[in-house]
Amino acid sequence: MFTLRAAPLKTPANVNLLSFRTTVEGISLTPAAGGSVNVPLNANLYQVDLVRLQSDSTLLALSTNVPVGTYTSMVVSLSDPAVTYCRQTQGMAGCETGSVITLRGAPATPIITTSPFPLVVVRGQNIGLAISIDIEKALSVNGQSQAITSVNLGAANVLTAMMLPPASSSLPATPLDFIEDVTGTVSSVDEGTQRVTIQTATRGPITANANNSTIVSPNCVIFNLGNTFTCAKQGQVASLDTVLNPDGSVTLVEYDPLAITAGDWIEGIVGLPPSSSTQFQLVTNDFVLADNNSLIGSNLELGASVKITLVHPKPFQVDDKGLVVPNTLFLGATDASVLAPGQTLTVHLVSFTPSTGTTLAAANVDFLYLRFTRVTGNVANVAPPNTFTIQSFPSFLGLVFPVTVQLSNGSPSTNFDGVTSASDLASGQTASVRALYFGLPTGPTPTPTPLSAAKVRVP
Repeated sequence: MFTLRAAPLKTPANVNLLSFRTTVEGISLTPAAGGSVNVPLNANLYQVDLVRLQSDSTLLALSTNVPVGTYTSMVVSLSDPAVTYCRQTQGMAGCETGSVITLRGAPATPIITTSPFPLVVVRGQNIGLAISIDIEKALSVNGQSQAITSVNLGAANVLTAMMLPPASSSLPATPLDFIEDVTGTVSSVDEGTQRVTIQTATRGPITANANNSTIVSPNCVIFNLGNTFTCAKQGQVASLDTVLNPDGSVTLVEYDPLAITAGDWIEGIVGLPPSSSTQFQLVTNDFVLADNNSLIGSNLELGASVKITLVHPKPFQVDDKGLVVPNTLFLGATDASVLAPGQTLTVHLVSFTPSTGTTLAAANVDFLYLRFTRVTGNVANVAPPNTFTIQSFPSFLGLVFPVTVQLSNGSPSTNFDGVTSASDLASGQTASVRALYFGLPTGPTPTPTPLSAAKVRVP
C-alpha cells in the first residue's frame, strides 16, 4: 500500500504557492535480483495538488501481488508538474493584480534508494509506505522577487519514503494513515454492509466501510437525511474522512454530504481580493464532475485560475463537519464582500466557459461552501488541548501576527500527524494545517480563532 504526502516550503516562505500539481504515471519496485515490479495506481493517470498534501495523505496505489524478496529501490514516474503562485504587496492581503503565474516543469522519474530501502517483503506481510514529495527541494525560489524560477521533480532527494504508520500520530492502534477529505460523487452505497464508494475526478475511486464509530456531518441533518450512515445516497456529492488499514481496507471516519444530487463543483483558493460583490477568482485545487453532461468535462486542470460570477446565489454555508468554529459573517452571506484571500471555497457551477489563450476559464455559480485551506507556518505558542498559535504564513494571507488555531476534542476531533496531540506541539516547530479560514482577525468584532483545524501535521 502506498500513500502520497508532501513536505512544505520552509517558513517563512518567500513565495505564495497557490497550487502545485503533478500527475503520477507509475510506480515500480526494483528487486535485488533485477527486473521491475509494477504497482497499480488507484487511477490510470493519478493527478494531485501537492499544496493539499502538506497536511493530508492520499491513497496512491495498492497491490496484493508483490512477490516476496528484497527490493533495492522504488521508481516513481511523474509528469505535467506545474506551480501556480503570486506576488504580494507588503502590508496588503491578497495577490497583486495580474501577478498570478503558472510555471511548468519537465517530466521526471526519480528513484528512491534511501531508507526504508533495501526493503524485504515476506509472505503474508502487509506493508504500507508513504511517499513524500519535498516541495522545497523541487522548486527554485527568488525570494526578492517572490518568484518561482524552476520546477524540477527530478532534483536530488525530492522524493523519499517512510514506513507506515507514522512514528507519532493520533491514529488508532491499527490503521496505517489518515486518508481525508476525499471529495467526489457517490457511485454506490450498500446500506447492508455499510459501504460507500466515492468517485473522484483525478484520483480514482475510494470504497470505505462504516462501523460503530463512524459519524456523519451536520450537513446530513441540514439535508433532512438523519444522523446515521443512512444519510449516504448514491448520486450525492460528498467528502469522506477515512483511515487506511493494514489489510488495504478503508474505514469511514466521517461522511459529509455537500449536495444531494450530482453536479459540477470547483474547489479552489482565493488569491486576489474580490473584484466586485459578484465576482472573484479561484485557483483550482480540486473539482467534481457531474456523471452525465458535465459542464467541465476535460476542460479544467488543477492549478488553473477560474473567474467566478455569483448568479442569484443561495446563502453561503460553512462546511464545518461538526468542528468547533467561531461565529462568522460568512454564514448566510450572498455576496463576495465576505470573502478573504487564503480562503478555500467549493462552488456549484451552473455554466462553464473553458479558457482560451490568455483568457481565464469562467464559471457562473449559484452556491458556495467555505471549506478547508491547507497552509503552513511556525508554532508560536501552545495552549492544549483547545488552541495553539501559529505565525510565519504565506504573505498573501495578510497574517503578520501570530493567530490562534482552534482545535476540536470531541467527535469529530482534530487529527494529528507527526505528533500525538496538541500537547506535543512546541514553539518553533513547522506545522501544516487543514483548517477552515475565517479571514483576518481584525475589525470591530475580530474573529478570535480565524483558523479551525481538522488536521495538524508536523513534518
